[in-house]
Amino acid sequence: MTTKETPSPEDCYLETNGVRLHYVDWGNTQAQGMLILHGLQDCARSWDTFANGMQHDYHVIALDSRGHGDSAWLDPSQYTFRDYVSDIEALVDALGLQKIILVGHSAGARYAFVYASEHPDVVESLIVVDIDPDSVNPDSQGMFDRYNTESDEWASLEDVVERLRTRQPQSSVEMLRLQAEAMTNDLGDGKRVWKRDRAILGAYQRPELWDEWSKVKMPTLIVRGRQSNLLNHETAVKMHEALPHTRLAELEGGGHWFYQEFPGAFETTVRWFLESRS
Repeated sequence: MTTKETPSPEDCYLETNGVRLHYVDWGNTQAQGMLILHGLQDCARSWDTFANGMQHDYHVIALDSRGHGDSAWLDPSQYTFRDYVSDIEALVDALGLQKIILVGHSAGARYAFVYASEHPDVVESLIVVDIDPDSVNPDSQGMFDRYNTESDEWASLEDVVERLRTRQPQSSVEMLRLQAEAMTNDLGDGKRVWKRDRAILGAYQRPELWDEWSKVKMPTLIVRGRQSNLLNHETAVKMHEALPHTRLAELEGGGHWFYQEFPGAFETTVRWFLESRS
């Protein structure tokens, strides 16, 4: 990973169809664009460690999806799958991005590969992190069961750290604290609250996307943590075999949040893919 001094990113906002979207811009605007999308309930700053490592070589931008982070909270009817894809379109168009590298994790990866399938002229390379095109995923449903029964408020930042440790047990304490701070707001007296609209859970849509996946034309990397139950080995292989221009990296030691559990190995894998594209 890079050891160069890394400046702080810039908080930016975009108004699109009456929706205020927040994104983080790491500068280096003359370099190739790299747009990063987070998963459900996460946020743009969840990617800080990776963005720090890549910003000297790419123009890195991380988007807060609507209802997440510092983007607007909306009526649940405006949290459809297509709304999230349209936000990518709006940001790319507003910034005039071309020939970008599009990176997505979990739900963000589903939005990413659908956008990529529809805009092969814009997306030069695609990186899909630990998600499948299926409409039903048993492990994902288990996550929702927990999300729907837990409180949005926590007595302390350390309580949030321990909550995150249950989902990504191999992450360092430093990474867990960074994530806990990024994903919550301070309510005072040490209390924290999730930095997202709870309504996104009830509005979340998980359509079948194998047809969209089959239309992805650019070089694509599928990244799976071997300890992930959300993207299992069989489905990852099926995705790889469905597209002749994909590469599959199954990385040992971490799970669904591999990019946070082993950020160095994740960055190395991404760089290997980007440097070896034909």
